[in-house]
Amino acid sequence: MSNILHIDVRLAELLRELLGSDGERLPAPALRWEMPKDAGLGDLSNASPFRLAAARRQPPASIAGELAGALSARARDTDIGPWLDRIEPAHGYINVFLSQAALTQVVRDILRQGRRYGCVSRAASPAVDIEFVSANPTGPLSVAHGRQAAVGDVLARLLRSQGVRVTREYYINDEGRQIEMLGRSLLARCRELLGQPAPFPEDGYHGAYVVELARRCVQEFGRAWIERPEAAVLPRLTRLAKREMLSRIRADLERFGLRFERWSSQRWIRTSGRLKEALAALREQEALYEQDGAMWFASSRYGDDKDRVVRKTDGELTYLAPDIAYHRWKFARGYGSIVNLWGPDHHGYIARLKAAVSALGLPVERLDVRIVQLVTLSRGGKPVPMSKRQGEFVTFREVLDEVGVDATRFFFLMRTMDSHLDFDLDLAKSQSQDNPVYYVQYAHARISSILAKAPAGARRPPLERLEEPETRQLIRALFQYPVVLRLCASALEPHGVTVYLRRLAEHFHVFYTKHRVISDDAGLTAARLALVRAARQVLANGLGILGVNAPERM
Repeated sequence: MSNILHIDVRLAELLRELLGSDGERLPAPALRWEMPKDAGLGDLSNASPFRLAAARRQPPASIAGELAGALSARARDTDIGPWLDRIEPAHGYINVFLSQAALTQVVRDILRQGRRYGCVSRAASPAVDIEFVSANPTGPLSVAHGRQAAVGDVLARLLRSQGVRVTREYYINDEGRQIEMLGRSLLARCRELLGQPAPFPEDGYHGAYVVELARRCVQEFGRAWIERPEAAVLPRLTRLAKREMLSRIRADLERFGLRFERWSSQRWIRTSGRLKEALAALREQEALYEQDGAMWFASSRYGDDKDRVVRKTDGELTYLAPDIAYHRWKFARGYGSIVNLWGPDHHGYIARLKAAVSALGLPVERLDVRIVQLVTLSRGGKPVPMSKRQGEFVTFREVLDEVGVDATRFFFLMRTMDSHLDFDLDLAKSQSQDNPVYYVQYAHARISSILAKAPAGARRPPLERLEEPETRQLIRALFQYPVVLRLCASALEPHGVTVYLRRLAEHFHVFYTKHRVISDDAGLTAARLALVRAARQVLANGLGILGVNAPERM
């Protein structure tokens, strides 16, 4: 008999076969089965009739009626037949209702698979590189960087749960004008502390972290060394500042539970010869030209809105040049897919980078650039000001200090990455049902408390007795977990996991309010204990995907 946990995949295969040539033309997302928001519309739903309506010149409702009948007849003669109660059309959708046998099997599968429930193993695992955060080492991580950290890390966890080999990568912009400004800012602060006139760089960094580092430098190096000519002092101060900022970044990310498998350096891209090789490759494709003393990349030939400078008239390379070389190197490492998570200030950069990939003759379809929108912090109903350049901002570390890792991770994922996020610091700290992470963790802790008082479980609990509407709805939610993981991984969007966990916690709380788990009925007690064990396992698994703790006491 087919695995109930992959029934959505099997239904997609059957639907494609049923549609014949129409199914071959439909994109894979059109054949996916998702969860209806309304439980009255079944356990799985498919919207392919809406994609077929134009080509067939029929209303979606008519197509849904035809397909629901045909799919029902075909599915009942397959290995998934016992798992189906009925397949019905509704408002243009095809809806599947699971049988009681299927729901019973879900609980058994969860208890048998434990931490592996929802995970997939593959004989030949695809490889994906996800580059994210990649903040310049010129200051502490911002809250926006923190959101990228959460999205990228959970996306990596999601893909790994689906049998994908993932490399988390951080690209260090460790040379160039911004690094130079960091060094000059530090030098100016050192000399100010010594009472010397020190004009501060116009584009310098004003944060208190620069003053703090300057005090250490004055104490360690002494007045005589710092008063030496700028050319003798600046390189060492710049290296020290860069190293210190990168060390702080690493420490914050490790505290957040995030470790990158690869740290790549822009300076290394240049000194290793890869930058020179990439420009030579573009030159071979006649994609570079000289004009007005500068070197230009003919990116407009490859889909960009205009050509871009890669080397200025003074001989200095633009940021695009090492980025081209960096991505050429990433492709050379053999990934099936390369994912970049960038901030909204890089939105205009996407077209020129893809143009470069195309000009190099690389498979541009393997490069997926996603924008992670900004975060607004609020406290007491008022926005918290954030201005990195002026140094008056709340850092990622300060958010972790105030609300903790668990709440920070969960809140950063409560909206899709392309949506602006309002982070309510007061709500994140509250211990109430209004706080979503507390609500989900409390469900796990409550079940742990129940199980701590429970009698020894029966070896074969009578799960067929789990028939009440609230009970069946909880089991349906447990069944949906692997489907949610597949959908979120396929869409490269981890937000759906937080939505799912909140819904699962709600179904558990409703069930718990209406039904006693431990009662005088030994059989029913055994069945309900098995159910809540399964619910606790799925809550723990989902929180684990988010990198959030699953406490047994609160």
